[in-house]
Amino acid sequence: MASPNSSVVAGLTALNQGDYDKAIAQLEAAYQTPSDPTTLVKVQMGLVIAYKNVGDERAIALCETLIQHHDPQIQAWALRHLNELKRSVEPKLTTETQQNTAQLSNRTSTPAQVAHTLPLIGQRAKRLKKLQRLPKINLLPLWLLQAGSAIAFFWLIRDLLRLFMRVTNDVLVNLPYLEPIQLFYRDPTQFVLVTLLLFVSFSPWLLDGLLRFDNLQPLSFDTLATYSPEACQLLKRYYQRQNWRSPQLKLLPISVPLALTYGNLPRNARLVVTQGLLEQLAANEIATIYATQLGHITHKDFAVMSLVMVVTQLPYLVYSQVSRWGNKISYSYLQLIAGVIANIAYIIWYLLCIPALWLSQVRIYYSDRLAAEMTGHPNGLTRALLKIAQGIATDIRQQECTSWLLESWQLLLPLDRTQALKLSGCQTPTDFESVLAWDCYNPYRYWFNLLQTHPLVGDRLQRLAQIAQNWRLEPELALLNPQIKAFTSRLAFFLQSAPFLGIILGFIFGCLAWLIGGIGIWLRIPQLAWMYGDWSLILGSIPIGFSLGTFIRLNAFFPDIKVSNLKSLDLCEFLANPNTLPLDSKPTRIQGKLLGRYGISNWLAQDLILKSNTSLIRLHHQSLLIRIRHFNNQAYAIEKLIGQDTIITGWCRRGAALWLDIDTWRTQSSIGRSSHQVWSTLLACATAIWGTYIIWQGNTT
Repeated sequence: MASPNSSVVAGLTALNQGDYDKAIAQLEAAYQTPSDPTTLVKVQMGLVIAYKNVGDERAIALCETLIQHHDPQIQAWALRHLNELKRSVEPKLTTETQQNTAQLSNRTSTPAQVAHTLPLIGQRAKRLKKLQRLPKINLLPLWLLQAGSAIAFFWLIRDLLRLFMRVTNDVLVNLPYLEPIQLFYRDPTQFVLVTLLLFVSFSPWLLDGLLRFDNLQPLSFDTLATYSPEACQLLKRYYQRQNWRSPQLKLLPISVPLALTYGNLPRNARLVVTQGLLEQLAANEIATIYATQLGHITHKDFAVMSLVMVVTQLPYLVYSQVSRWGNKISYSYLQLIAGVIANIAYIIWYLLCIPALWLSQVRIYYSDRLAAEMTGHPNGLTRALLKIAQGIATDIRQQECTSWLLESWQLLLPLDRTQALKLSGCQTPTDFESVLAWDCYNPYRYWFNLLQTHPLVGDRLQRLAQIAQNWRLEPELALLNPQIKAFTSRLAFFLQSAPFLGIILGFIFGCLAWLIGGIGIWLRIPQLAWMYGDWSLILGSIPIGFSLGTFIRLNAFFPDIKVSNLKSLDLCEFLANPNTLPLDSKPTRIQGKLLGRYGISNWLAQDLILKSNTSLIRLHHQSLLIRIRHFNNQAYAIEKLIGQDTIITGWCRRGAALWLDIDTWRTQSSIGRSSHQVWSTLLACATAIWGTYIIWQGNTT
């Protein structure tokens, strides 16, 4: 006998596909089985839609039941459908029903909106009654960035492959009875180029295949129309104007609100949304999200991103599958091997994402702007993005970890999970405005966002607010306050950036050594002339500069933590300061539940989150070598404590994201230390030794 949950999934799937008879059969079976209130409401609303489409009058009774629900969103949805049903059987609605409809008509409503909605963010801000054109912008920077990202991506893959081939052959040469692979001595440039061309040609179907593991399915226009008629009209009008065939709409039946677009040509682009997005966003907000995806198609940036996505999914699949397998085996040494393989694959995945980071950021600004122009509703897009952020945070709370999909597909998503964590404690428009002030006014905000996958949320919403203001609309959030003058000391910023400035200064020092060597040649001073043309001086000075910068910043970055003076941090107050730098850390003690992936999939602490009473905080932890040394000791493995109540002491920091550098952690059964200062010192010493060795080797050769 099928379980109630399987009947619900089968019924909703059939409903999305337009098979109403099958949907009724499955949902009626689930309706007769006891289930939780949320699932019951989903079943009832699904039956209303199915009954309505087949002309069954039982839909009216279900609507009258749903009108009594405590959630006003569900009440509004039920009243709207009840009115439509009664108009088909009665010439006129009763006066009482008309009054109820008038009271609820201004509330946001979507079919099957049973998940959480954004508190106090309603439709208070208006939209344009007649669409207006925005001034034309230059797309050349975006196109150049696409070309540069593609070239950098090709270069990185080729060099990583060269490194793998060289290391493999060096190992084989030094092993007895084995011979190096002759193929690995060849130049892989042509192979990489041909492979990437094949990947970009077949990217739509390859990515379809990957998403089928998450039950990817078609989404019909009729089903989309039940959630957002405006989105349907927008898509049809856009594709007719471009003289393209109908778009390929796809649906992922998961609760987290997401949207993404991939393909290589506009005619085969896939526009994918999740069930959570359709349920948690209002009809006009769904349309704005679809408009952003059409922006990616218009600007043709989705092709390069699809290629990056195909390639990066390969190491990520190795990471996820080997991690799952390794966590199931009990033999410790096999688990150690699986952990090393999985986390090396994760590092490769992370490196392969880097060439696309700037393109991922910049293309979103263009798509947001076009979406506002296409819908005339920048405020609707603002609300949609905030609801997506809260939906992602809710999904992490419920699953108690970051889902594989949310991380591996992050380059194509509207928001990054780290941005959702930063906003997880916001409950009112004022909360959002105070937290996002840093994104809008901090003078060094763009520097701290260079290695993020998405632009700053506050910066995006501020640009949408400017569009609304130019159209004489009231912005959804008050992010255009000219009275806020953020001021951060340049000395503090230079100290914050000391390791990276050290790299630049090291390079400059190496160039100066060349210049002095050139002067030595001109003056015929052999004691100086040797420095001219010696690349080891530049290559060695760079890590030495990084080492010196790290030592300079070390004490300021990790101030002493006095346990007697530790206090709980008021995150709202901390986040509301637009002048904060990561250097301005707050030593604190926070108690909460430890979330994240379990076991070897979290050896690099890539998914450590603390769920406090008010928000979610990402944790930074450094103990990989300690973990390998004490592999069988639970006390040294924080990732094996997932799900437990934990007391964390450390340094809370605010940059483009919010995070906490762990100093110590304590549970009922375990205690441990992260020792960030020790690892930073070891890293600085190692890079100094490495740089010195490079220079010394240059002198000896």
